[in-house]
Amino acid sequence: MTGNPPNGAYRREPVHTTDAPHPTGPFNQAIRVGPLVYTAGQAGRNRDTGTMGDLAEQTDWALRNLDGILRAAGSGLTHAVKVTIFLRDGQDPAPLNEVYRQWFTDPLPARSLVQVSRLKGPEMLVEIEVVAVTTG
Repeated sequence: MTGNPPNGAYRREPVHTTDAPHPTGPFNQAIRVGPLVYTAGQAGRNRDTGTMGDLAEQTDWALRNLDGILRAAGSGLTHAVKVTIFLRDGQDPAPLNEVYRQWFTDPLPARSLVQVSRLKGPEMLVEIEVVAVTTG
């Protein structure tokens, strides 16, 4: 980040796009603060059909949805600096990692992988959130 924010604080700007599912609760798809974008967690739900598949399919849709949100904020997955992945307990992360490598290039963002015993809905296997820098 360069320069000082106006009045000593950055404005929080909500991000909305039709390129990802609309939030189902009281939150935004993302918030842009200065040059950073913080996304809400995205499930691996096909935004066109609402269906969820296996772990690889869910990972791909979560990342597609996140990329759409980040693009609406002037960024993209190529500008991710931190990725947090919530994986349902007992899931083998190999299919997730295979898809993940298709979406991210060097330098890879920092990443945390957290196994959780329960995500929203029995079919939900993964949820992903991202912090990224904007390009402008």
